Amino acid sequence: MRTPDYLSGATISPEKVAWMERHLPSQPGRALDLGCGAGIYARWLVDRGWKVTAVDVAPAPIPGVETLRHDLEAGLPFPAASFDAVLVWDILEHLAMDGSMWQDMARILVPGGCLLGSVPHDGDVRLRPYNLVFKHHLDRTHQREYTAAMLRERVFTAGLIEGTIEPKGPASPKVLVEFIRWKPARQPSGWILGALRRAGLLHFGELYADLFFTAKKPV
Repeated sequence: MRTPDYLSGATISPEKVAWMERHLPSQPGRALDLGCGAGIYARWLVDRGWKVTAVDVAPAPIPGVETLRHDLEAGLPFPAASFDAVLVWDILEHLAMDGSMWQDMARILVPGGCLLGSVPHDGDVRLRPYNLVFKHHLDRTHQREYTAAMLRERVFTAGLIEGTIEPKGPASPKVLVEFIRWKPARQPSGWILGALRRAGLLHFGELYADLFFTAKKPV
């Protein structure tokens, strides 16, 4: 079930919520939501006891959250060791110089603090022979997409400890059935593939459009 955004009618991602529940510290602390948009994840954190600062070029008012209007290309205007957790959902791919942002995120984390977020996956090798690609390749605001190896390099260079990297956001069965040459079989195959995916029985990493990641700052 997708929960309505409390401000704009956007929806919160169950996969992102599950990732936060899985990887955030059990004890709430200070969190930074980078590229917060309407603030649905910042508000989710507040509801669970976190003290949250949210940053965007044009942040919406978010009840219980300190918001800051700021261009992330200019770096992060926070002292070192300011936050126990940093969230960066679907933001790094838009930055011209993402390497400096990784360094900055590491700088503002407390020792032992955690970083978690998502980036678009540049791994649709099974789709390309069929002239199919992930939808995000059409987004002209993206400066890059990422592989798991690229994420590991960014984490290492920033001086962080690699946590978990997992592909998420599976391609729609409507895309998968394009692999089937006999057209009458595509619709029933789509139903079957959808059911298998929902049951957790179908998983091809190359067909997942996002990479979710975690990292920690050394103690």
